[in-house]
Amino acid sequence: MNFVEREKVLFRISKIFARLQYKINFDLRNTSSVLLATDILRTNTKRELFKITSLKLEKVLLDRLKNITDISTWQSQSLCLSLLQETTEEFLTSFYGFPISVRTNLITDLFYTNTLLEEERILFTVPYQIIKNDEQKFFRAIFMPVYDNVSESFIESLIDNLVVEITNVVSIFILNEFSLINDVRKSLYRSNFLSLRNVERFRNNLSWQYRIKVLIRRPAAIYNSQYGIWVIRTTGIYYRVIYANQSWELINLKGFSLLTLFVIEAKDFVFSRIEESVYLFGNTIQYIVTSILGQSIALIWRGFIDGLKK
Repeated sequence: MNFVEREKVLFRISKIFARLQYKINFDLRNTSSVLLATDILRTNTKRELFKITSLKLEKVLLDRLKNITDISTWQSQSLCLSLLQETTEEFLTSFYGFPISVRTNLITDLFYTNTLLEEERILFTVPYQIIKNDEQKFFRAIFMPVYDNVSESFIESLIDNLVVEITNVVSIFILNEFSLINDVRKSLYRSNFLSLRNVERFRNNLSWQYRIKVLIRRPAAIYNSQYGIWVIRTTGIYYRVIYANQSWELINLKGFSLLTLFVIEAKDFVFSRIEESVYLFGNTIQYIVTSILGQSIALIWRGFIDGLKK
């Protein structure tokens, strides 16, 4: 990549994040039926978290893009963890007013962090690669032929999704580690989550949703070549399902996820056989009724004609 191409890429990413910052200043309400950990936060708190996350992600991408280097799976996961940790520390620092340090293991031990790292290729590596080169084989292998070109709006949607997922991790970390502190609940959470009971209910619902996603919905989505993304608009945060070939993920599925695929296969097989049986039964009934009724009508008509001849 020459100097002109590099400057073009850097300008593109700057435009995308400028639009993202603009959207963040409007409505960040979750418009979907799927829970987000950020749903528990006050509006101003949520907006501050999204701004910090957006700026952090932009800095990471710009630094990497200036080097014009590809990133391996290990580097991608390392960047994601570093991004999660730094975003959490900066957000907590802005709240407390003095530097806060977060141990890495507290982030990596989160169930949601592990689910993100399993999706790092499509979540982080793919946006990075297609920003750097919109003719990348990554895009063609995953999104074509449904999406035949890399538009800025498409890249922007992938960046939106990454920002939402990062803010989710930060919110879950706060939910797990700081919810017992009354001042945190009063300052960060919405008014209906001031009681520990409501906070625990929200956390349990969130935990249940993510486990259902990992064990059932994600394997089914991979099998159906689908991927759910979060898109930020000035009217709120929306959940969309797009086409994405993730066949490489099938070989990494194990345990309950494989059972989910078996159930899907069994259901498809049983339903197909039922449909065939119903179709065959219907055709048989139709043939019998048609044959018998047709012969009966013919006999009656012949008898009627013979009666007229006499």
